[in-house]
Amino acid sequence: MRLTAIALVAAASVVAGAAPASALAATHRPSRAVATVRGDLPADAPRALYRREPRLPAANGWPGSNEAFPRTSGTGRLADGGFYWTDFLYDDHGTTTASVGDIAVTAGSPSFGTYTYPPGAAHNNGADIFRTAVLRRAHATYWRVDWTTLASPRVPIAEWTFDRDADPKTGGSTWPAGAGVRSAGIDTAMVVSSQGARVLAVPSGRLIRRLPVTVDRRAQSFVVRVPDSVLRPTGRWRIRLAAGLANPAGTGFARPPDALPTEPAVYNVTFRSIAQEAPRFNFWDDVAQTRQLLAGNVTPFSATVRWSRLAHRVRTPQPRPTGWSDRWYVSDVDLGAGMVAGASTILDGDPNYLGRVQPYAVYVPTSYRPRHPAPLTFLLHSLTQDHNQYAATTPRFSRLACQDRHAICVTPLGRGPDGNYWDYAELDFWQVWHAVAKAYRLNPNRTILSGYSMGGIGTNSLAMAHPDLFAKAVSLAGGIGTDPSVVNLRWIPTYLAGGLADELVPVTLEAAEANQLAALGNRFRWLLYPATDHIAFELEDAFGDAAHYMDNPRRVRNPGSFTFTWVPRNTPTSLDQTKLLSGGIPWTQRPGLGVGTTGDYWVRDLTARSASRDATVAAHSGERPERAVTSHLTRNVALSGGPGPGLATTQTWTRGRRPAAKPVITLRLTNVRSLRVLPAAAGFAAGHAGRLRVTTDGRTTIHVGDRAIHLGRGHHVVRLQDDGNG
Repeated sequence: MRLTAIALVAAASVVAGAAPASALAATHRPSRAVATVRGDLPADAPRALYRREPRLPAANGWPGSNEAFPRTSGTGRLADGGFYWTDFLYDDHGTTTASVGDIAVTAGSPSFGTYTYPPGAAHNNGADIFRTAVLRRAHATYWRVDWTTLASPRVPIAEWTFDRDADPKTGGSTWPAGAGVRSAGIDTAMVVSSQGARVLAVPSGRLIRRLPVTVDRRAQSFVVRVPDSVLRPTGRWRIRLAAGLANPAGTGFARPPDALPTEPAVYNVTFRSIAQEAPRFNFWDDVAQTRQLLAGNVTPFSATVRWSRLAHRVRTPQPRPTGWSDRWYVSDVDLGAGMVAGASTILDGDPNYLGRVQPYAVYVPTSYRPRHPAPLTFLLHSLTQDHNQYAATTPRFSRLACQDRHAICVTPLGRGPDGNYWDYAELDFWQVWHAVAKAYRLNPNRTILSGYSMGGIGTNSLAMAHPDLFAKAVSLAGGIGTDPSVVNLRWIPTYLAGGLADELVPVTLEAAEANQLAALGNRFRWLLYPATDHIAFELEDAFGDAAHYMDNPRRVRNPGSFTFTWVPRNTPTSLDQTKLLSGGIPWTQRPGLGVGTTGDYWVRDLTARSASRDATVAAHSGERPERAVTSHLTRNVALSGGPGPGLATTQTWTRGRRPAAKPVITLRLTNVRSLRVLPAAAGFAAGHAGRLRVTTDGRTTIHVGDRAIHLGRGHHVVRLQDDGNG
C-alpha cells in the first residue's frame, strides 16, 4: 500500500548530512518450502508469512545438537548432554565512555554502553555473542561460541572463566589476557580466538595447554574440544564468558578505540538473565552489562554447570517466560555482515541490522495457556526506535494492551529504525508473525495492528493492504491524510489519536483520515489532545483509551460487500514526502521477497493491467447480503484514558434488516487484469448455480475454480456454477 506521511521523530535534525541509500550485499534465497503452523495463521497473507524458517548451519567440530538453543535471549536450558544459552542480540556496547556510540543505535533507542568498533572487518558488531554452549562427551568437553557477525574470524576473542570448586573465595579474580574485568573465584580460564585456545591457571597465569579451535565461518562459530585430562569436569562449576576484539596474535584483548585507559576491553558479557536486564528504559538489554563493566566487575553474570546432569543427558524445556522478553528467528534473507551505523543511515530507509538472525520483542501474559489460543496484538515501533520500544517506555500501555487483555503482544525490529514496514522491513513483519505462531497458540480471528508514529503509519499501511487479516487497527500519532485505500478499512474498526501540537505528524493528517472515514460511514474513534506534542505523547504512557478500544476484537471473515483499492507496484502516493530524506527511500518493493498485495476476503490473486495507476475491485455477493447500516457520529470530551482531556470523535453502527439472498456476484473492476473468485467463501453452496455480473474498464480474466473467464471492456453477465474447487 502507500504511505502519505513520514514521522520523523527526534532524529529529524540529523537529516541534513544524510548520504544516499547504501547498496546492500544481499543474499536473497527465499525458501520455497511452505510450513504448516497449526491453524494459527490466516489465509490470504503474502507468501512470506507461510515460508518455512531456514535452519542455521550446524557447527563443524560440534558433536551435539544445533537446534537445542533457547529462542529466548537471556535464557538457558539442558539438552543432548549439554548446556545451551542464548545471549541478547546487538548488545555488544561495552560500557560508558566519552563517545556517543553509534548514532544509528542510540538515536531514539539508546544503548547504555557506547563502545564502537574500528572501521573494517568488525562491521560494527564483530564481538557480539549470539549463542554459547557446553557439551559433555566421553573423555572430553566441548565449548562453543556463536557470533552474531563473523565476517572475519580474526576479529573477536572470547574468554571463559571457571570456578571449578564452586567456592568464590579460592582462586583469583582478575581475568587474564587483558580483559580488564574481574569476578570472584576464578580457578581456570580459557582464552579462545581463531588462532587457538589457551587454558590458563588463575591467578598465576601459567599456561596449562594450547588447544586447536574449530572455526566455522558459515555457522559463525568457534568450537574447542578440551580433553578431560586438561579440565577434569566433575562436580559443579560456575562459568562466565565475555568477548571483545582480539589482538593481532589472537592471545589477548585489543583495546576498543574509544575506551578510556582504565576501562575494560570487553564488549559483551553473556549469562545475563532477562531478570537482570529489566526492560524499563533498556532498549538493547545492556543496562546491567554497562553498569558492571563500568565497575569492572562481572561477578553477577554466570551460569552453573552440574556435570552429572550433562552426563545423564537431563533435558529441560524451552524457556517461555511471561512478560516482556526478546526472541529471535532465522530470516530467509541475509543482507550481509553486521550492522550499518552512522548519522547518514537513520533516515535512508535501508536496513541497519543485516544478518540472517533477527530479534523481536514479545509480551506473554501470565494468563497464557497453550491449550487456549491467544489474541495477537502487534505494537509497531516508531522511527529511530527498536523492538524494545514499548517494553522500555510504556509499561502502563503494556499492562493494559497485553496483560489485562490476555493478549500476546509483538514488536518486530523491522531490520532497523527507519524501514517504514516496507520492503525488507515488511518481510520482517511477516516472518516474525510466522515465528510467533510457531512458538505460541494464536487465534487468527483476533489479531490487532497498532503502533506509534512510524508504527502508526505502518498500521494504516498494512491494514489497508491486507484488511481481511486484522480485527482492528490502532494508529497512535500516525495519521496518513486522505488516501484512496482508506476505503479498504470498511470492516476494520480504526482508532486514531494524536496531539494538536504534534510537530512531526501534523494533526491535519489525522483530521483528513478521520474525515474520510466519517464520509465512508466506517467505524472509527479519533482522540485529539489539545496540549500534547509528538514526543510527550509517548513518554506520558497514557494510551488507556487506545487499549480499551482494542477490547473484543473479531476479524470479519467474508463480508458480502467490500471495496479494495491498491497500488499495483506498491508505491506511495505522496512521493514528495521523500524530499525530506536526502538519500530517499527505495519505495518500489524488491521482487521475490514474498510481500505485497494478495487479495481481499473472497477475491484473491489480484493483478493489474497498468502499474502506474490505482486498481480497484468493488465486490458484492447476493448470497451473503449485508444488513443495512446506519452510521452515528458523536463528539464529546474524553476526560480519562489519555495524557489529558481530549476531543473524541466516534462513529458507530446500528444495523437493520438483512435483505433476501440472491444468487448473484457483482464485480466492478478498474485497472484489473485478473483475479480469482472463491464462490464458497462468498456464500455459494457447492454446485449452486448463479450469475456473475462484471463491469470492467478493460480486458479482464476472472478465475472461478478451474474455469478462466476472459472479458473485454464493458458490462457482462456470466452464468456461474461452483464446482466445489472455489
